[in-house]
Amino acid sequence: MTRTYQILKGVIILISSLLAFACSQKPLPGNIVTIEEVRTLFADPPSEYRSAPLWDWNEQITEEGIDFQMKEFKKVGIGGVFVHPRPGLLTEYLSDDWFRLFDYTVQKGKELDMKVWIYDENSYPSGFAGGHVPAEMPDSYKHGTGLRVYTLDAVDVLPSDDLEVVLKKTENGFVDITNSIENEKGNKGTYYFFEKTYPEKSPWYGGFSYVDLLYKG
Repeated sequence: MTRTYQILKGVIILISSLLAFACSQKPLPGNIVTIEEVRTLFADPPSEYRSAPLWDWNEQITEEGIDFQMKEFKKVGIGGVFVHPRPGLLTEYLSDDWFRLFDYTVQKGKELDMKVWIYDENSYPSGFAGGHVPAEMPDSYKHGTGLRVYTLDAVDVLPSDDLEVVLKKTENGFVDITNSIENEKGNKGTYYFFEKTYPEKSPWYGGFSYVDLLYKG
């Protein structure tokens, strides 16, 4: 009796959860009033309630390729796709051809009753537009995006142009000697150097490095 009760309780919770989820989403067709109707829709749900995988675009994209893959997705019960640009993509990202092919995908989705979304960026994290931002705005990454701190006990050789701040430790704390560092050459003491660092370039970022999202463009 206890086991039967637990099973019934589990079924009721499952059905309640499905109905609650349905109410929070787009309304299901018709007015669902029976368990049989829930069972029927659960077995064959509309597209918005089906799986929607990330669809990697990482080659030369063509209308023929879109037709084939969309039909294959539909055949196995997929309800939609997230177009996900990835390294390896030969069709230029955000080009006129890119937008034409994406629009073609949206129209194909309507034809097959499938949802089509676009992933927010070519690779990730977002913000560099698949290399377009650093290519058109070099200052977005060339000014340095971090600081490296190191100490020296003498200023024998002046640091590089990437030097941002130099502090000299004294009995009363620290003194900013950034603008007068040449006067310290040859002296002994404890010096703190803050030097700009740059992110490494990578094929992941279209051959550039990631950008500083706080830099005004």
